Amino acid sequence: MILGLSLKLRKTHSEGRQLINGKSHDPKTIFKSILFGEAIGLRRLNQMKEDYLSSLNRLNEKAIRSNFTLDMTNDMIAMGIKLRNKATVPKMRQER
Repeated sequence: MILGLSLKLRKTHSEGRQLINGKSHDPKTIFKSILFGEAIGLRRLNQMKEDYLSSLNRLNEKAIRSNFTLDMTNDMIAMGIKLRNKATVPKMRQER
């Protein structure tokens, strides 16, 4: 108790969260755009390279928990690492 207030430690809301289920019947481009969009958002939030890379690592773990395919996840995380060195954010091209 601090100054008559009791503080309860609790788990953060984002701990253990998942993205949409990777086993759903959505097109592959949906999963790619989710990871790409998250990487762009992380790039804006993290100014230091080490922070950005650790955030990408957490995104990778989250994608694996969400049952995204491992090959696609690794490709999109690699694209996120390349994205860190670019001045502007490129637009993702649709596969046909």
